[in-house]
Amino acid sequence: MNYIAKRAEPLSAEELAVYKEFGFSEKFSRLLYIRGIDTADKIKNFFDFSEARLHDPFLMKGMSDAVNRINTAISKKERILIIGDYDCDGICATAILYKYLLTRYAQTRYFLPNRDADGYGLTRELVGKLNDRFKPNLIITVDCGISCYNEIEYAKSLGIDCIVTDHHAIPEKTPDCICVNPKFVDQEYPFSDLCGAGVSLKLVQALAANVANCSKIGTETALKYVDICSVATVADIVSLTDENRVIVALGLERINANSNPAITALSKSCNVFGQIKSTDISFKLGPKINAAGRLGNAKRGLDLLLEKDEVKIAEIIQSLDDYNKERQKLCNTICEQAEEFIEKNNLADNNIIIVYDDKWDGGVLGIVAARIVDKYNKPTIVLSKSESVYKGSARSINSVDIVEVITKFSHYLTTFGGHSMAGGLSVNIDVFGDFVRDVTDYMNSIDLCDTASDKMYDFELELDDMSLDFVREVEKLEPFGCENQLPVFMTNVGQVLTQGLANYPAHLRFTAKCENKITSVSFMFFDGAKHIELLQDSSNKKIIFEFQKTLETKSKNDHEILKAIVKGIIPIPTDDKTYALALAGELRGDFCLNNERLDEIKKKLVVDRDTFVQYYKIIKKGNGRRVFGLYDFYTKVKNEDTELFQFVFCCVVFMQLGILNFEKGIIRLNTNVNTELGTSSIYRVIQGD
Repeated sequence: MNYIAKRAEPLSAEELAVYKEFGFSEKFSRLLYIRGIDTADKIKNFFDFSEARLHDPFLMKGMSDAVNRINTAISKKERILIIGDYDCDGICATAILYKYLLTRYAQTRYFLPNRDADGYGLTRELVGKLNDRFKPNLIITVDCGISCYNEIEYAKSLGIDCIVTDHHAIPEKTPDCICVNPKFVDQEYPFSDLCGAGVSLKLVQALAANVANCSKIGTETALKYVDICSVATVADIVSLTDENRVIVALGLERINANSNPAITALSKSCNVFGQIKSTDISFKLGPKINAAGRLGNAKRGLDLLLEKDEVKIAEIIQSLDDYNKERQKLCNTICEQAEEFIEKNNLADNNIIIVYDDKWDGGVLGIVAARIVDKYNKPTIVLSKSESVYKGSARSINSVDIVEVITKFSHYLTTFGGHSMAGGLSVNIDVFGDFVRDVTDYMNSIDLCDTASDKMYDFELELDDMSLDFVREVEKLEPFGCENQLPVFMTNVGQVLTQGLANYPAHLRFTAKCENKITSVSFMFFDGAKHIELLQDSSNKKIIFEFQKTLETKSKNDHEILKAIVKGIIPIPTDDKTYALALAGELRGDFCLNNERLDEIKKKLVVDRDTFVQYYKIIKKGNGRRVFGLYDFYTKVKNEDTELFQFVFCCVVFMQLGILNFEKGIIRLNTNVNTELGTSSIYRVIQGD
């Protein structure tokens, strides 16, 4: 893939003018400029986290009607049932509304569906079951329901009033009841990208304002739950702009003031100490809450948010940790199988990747889809079989609205919903093949922009540009998330000394020292072991990275040690060795260098079977040997007829086919593998298929 700078050159004097009054450095100003924060008003709003920036909830269509109906239910002591969703957003949305209604002494119960037993969203069967169990007078859905016209009609036929609060895309036919959703276009509400918990928070704000006849009290009441809402807003990957940015900033402020003992305890269990940031929610807290729902027991996540007893909180967190470990194992296994499916069927050549397996666990398919998107940079749908349907999740890239795509084929679907970047769907088994074919053909007919497969970074930094002061300036952009990503930089490094992680040999650490000798940058490179020869070579190479939070930054004896995460590496080949390493990376899909000599090398590679048999015999001589990497392997087994680049090509193909692998630096050949060269996508690319 290509790496493209969002703004390579410094800002001009004219562009910088607006930032001067704020005292920002050019590089920090450039980060703001890249994010579209390019006027004085935008700058002030971007850094304004005051309560006044929360919008009037009554501007949302249906809000007044929802408030009146809920107040009537409370005054008449009617039975209210909150129905949520099983992900972090649905869990948090349920917690917010439930906790508030308890303060109003409402006759309130809640229900979170079981992913396996109840499926996605409302169903007629579920409504009937809930009616038998709870006998509700009023159902309020949170983070679901906007696509459930028939199910709501059935609830109404049972004598149940319904209020739908949701944030997912508006379907052609919405439920015939009170609906509150920021995505309705015929309303005055100025922001459309709240998550489900955000809509729940706005409902609480409106209810509290109405009962007190005071908008200020409404805001103050809603802010009691903004910590929970901030977790959902980050975890559900909605845009961290406008009101969401304020919600997350105010929520983090409350979390860091220990407003919620459960969230504080959960943070400590995730080894998050000091100031909790949005990235901690994204990668640590959110996944643990999500894990419960993904593996069939979302109630444990809700139990955590409702519990106050420290002993019980600890017990719940332990169960969430167990769920999360199980989820991680499932994800890793399914990801490996999905990638094999993709490579075997050459699916990465399509504009959308659709993978499926009858036996995959449906609870983790969203995570699997996200990982595939991250690796291949293509919209992805991952499905598994469940009774008479294939059910699964979709994830997308910025240039493709995945729900818009799915909607075009709704005639194949039993359920679907979501937003531009993520969705859930169920496809009838009888038409599943037609669905896969038609969606793939449709996406392949679209001319995606040339940069759709590119990876973007903000701009290049010299090592001497890096300092603790700069990292702290970058952190002013917090909270980070969707549409306000953590800045990604590029820098140039030469030879570095790498260190493997004892328990995770695929991961590496290395340090780059700045010429000013004041600052060093310690890089963590996940899955970087395959690039160890390149990193330790004296040649220059580009590193794509992002800084870690300043908690991880140490300063000893006036020497600053900054910490960063490597997101990618770009070789700058100059000799046969570095060209061989660049070739291996490009064949694997790690690089896309657009290098003339490398292109010539690839044209000269031989694909006939006899050549592969010849090189297999050479490679077999190294079975069991300890090697430093691919080039080192070549130097140890080569003979006078061994051509370096052909050797690399054969090795990479054999590795993809599972015939050859490196296990902790040892060459291992699997002689039991019986497969054809043509099943390797790398082989097929060089062959010209």
